[in-house]
Amino acid sequence: MKFLKTVAGAVDMSRRALIQGALAAGVSLGLGAVAAQADEFVNASPDGVAMDGFDVVAYFDGAPAKGDASHGLDYKGKTWLFASSENAAAFAADPAAYEPRYNGWCSYAVSEGYGAEVDFVDGWSVLDGKLYLNWDAETREAFVAERQTRIERAERNWPDLHAGLLDGSADMYTHASEGVDIVHPQQLD
Repeated sequence: MKFLKTVAGAVDMSRRALIQGALAAGVSLGLGAVAAQADEFVNASPDGVAMDGFDVVAYFDGAPAKGDASHGLDYKGKTWLFASSENAAAFAADPAAYEPRYNGWCSYAVSEGYGAEVDFVDGWSVLDGKLYLNWDAETREAFVAERQTRIERAERNWPDLHAGLLDGSADMYTHASEGVDIVHPQQLD
């Protein structure tokens, strides 16, 4: 719960400057940073694999699954991996039906106006046919318990937050910087 208690306004200026400089140079920092000319800030690894390689379609079947490069698709400037050709085909036919809200960043954090990494194994939920990812299981439970309010706030916040993530002006929290024992790219146990 330390993450939920973190003061959202506390900014590590050196990290913000690093992110802004990297974005201007088109360098990926492993926080999902994308080249400055891109129009999406997607949760991706430094090598451009979205969602730590998790198959976003699999969540709709009730469990996270790692994708495989043989079932990869390019979308929003990143490579999305799928566990099967069927899942890849489903995503290709209608990406909006399967892609996580807020480009895979923590839904709870977005509702508070800042960015944060997610727990792909225990921080997910499918609500009203949409995939939401969160910082960890505890944050997921808080998000689900207050889902109507949280979703409304996140929807309002996302356009400005997304712009801030693109230009490096928005706060972004990582598991490593908060001392959380989740390592990315995350693996299934």
